[in-house]
Amino acid sequence: MRSSKPSADLRVFLKRLPLALAAAVAIWLAVRPFYDPALCASAQWLARFGEFPAASLVVRDGNDALLGRSDMRADSGWLKFSLTQVSFNLVPFLALVFALPGALSGRGWRALPVALGVLAGSHVLDLVWQVKALEALQMGAWSLANYSALARNVYGTLRYFFDIPVTFALPLVLWVGAFPERVFKLLGLASPLNA
Repeated sequence: MRSSKPSADLRVFLKRLPLALAAAVAIWLAVRPFYDPALCASAQWLARFGEFPAASLVVRDGNDALLGRSDMRADSGWLKFSLTQVSFNLVPFLALVFALPGALSGRGWRALPVALGVLAGSHVLDLVWQVKALEALQMGAWSLANYSALARNVYGTLRYFFDIPVTFALPLVLWVGAFPERVFKLLGLASPLNA
């Protein structure tokens, strides 16, 4: 049952949120020069896993990734995909964590790396599904010859699932999942963990 009066924790959270957001943006901007190349390399490795020949390409181009295949002509379809779109959901997640009173005390320091790992894994998978959907759906006759109708539907669905629901909902889900007691207390709700 929720109380009608905002808790002291909620007032602290709202007061800290603008500064937490600024810190989250600063961290995201600081780690991008290292994170983006690692993200592209990981996505390319995973996209090539089980491929024969291993030809899927995920190449960093500034703040974008170029997606394509090494066994196609140089003028063949390449997709330029924004890496900002992939990794920006780190900002709301970190802002929520930094603003949450006591989030990094106790168990919080152990929960944060796990949540960040899940978020990074979703970024890699997002790029993998982008390159696989490109190959399965947007390379004309080659796509039809190399991917079944089922594979085209699966890759198209995974691409949109990671583009929209995962990108926007995962930061909130991870925040609640990593810090359930503190989040429920912040919202004035009884924690289901205590029930």
